[in-house]
Amino acid sequence: MNVLDLFSGMGTMSLGLEIVGMHTVAFCETDPFCRKWLRHAWPGVPIFGDIRKLTRGKLELVLGEKARAIEIIAGGFPCQPFSVAGK
Repeated sequence: MNVLDLFSGMGTMSLGLEIVGMHTVAFCETDPFCRKWLRHAWPGVPIFGDIRKLTRGKLELVLGEKARAIEIIAGGFPCQPFSVAGK
């Protein structure tokens, strides 16, 4: 199954989904450090920035036919306020 990963962070949701056989076709993440990591870990997978500017048209422009093949839209929420890892 093809996944669009929103609010991607470091890609942990996609990592888990790919372990069970799914395929991430694009990310959407604003944090520059996370975007750098995603480019390293998933080379060639497009990364969109601001979710407020992500449209179907942009997905189709960048992904082509893969945009129509998206079957799952996965999204996390910012965990920094709740995580003890950053404290």
